[in-house]
Amino acid sequence: MSNKLNREIYLVQNPSIGAAILWRFICGYYSKENKDAPFPLLFLVLPIIFRQDLCEVIKSTQKKSGLVKVSEKLFSGRKNDQLYYIHNAAEQYKQLTLSSISIGISAKLFIIDTKTAFVLPLTQSNKTSIIQSAKYLLDAAEKLGIWCSELTLHEISTLLKVRF
Repeated sequence: MSNKLNREIYLVQNPSIGAAILWRFICGYYSKENKDAPFPLLFLVLPIIFRQDLCEVIKSTQKKSGLVKVSEKLFSGRKNDQLYYIHNAAEQYKQLTLSSISIGISAKLFIIDTKTAFVLPLTQSNKTSIIQSAKYLLDAAEKLGIWCSELTLHEISTLLKVRF
């Protein structure tokens, strides 16, 4: 039973899908003012997007509301142990994120400037046909990227209760 469940999770949460999600996040971040995304932010994306309740909060929040509103929705009335989910999940998703980054670079979706530790998209076109469930995740990642581009790393860490 456990192997079957692990396989089903892998079919949904795998490095290839992760690479596409990271790419859309980077594109969203870049889209506002052609700003490159700070590398450490990539480690927050998959734990947020792959968790259904967090992804739904992002999708249900208007673009103009921003990450402040998402933070309010996520953390108001929550117990302290739930407040630090994203930080703890980032640790658990580290290997998946690194594998996803590797695939994204190999697929020429984005590159990392090794001198500055910023990530930028190599292409922003999203012309391929995408199944609806994947489009949902990619759209949420892009919106998250736009919101993060409007804030400093310190503000993001405060709002999402994470440490870099």
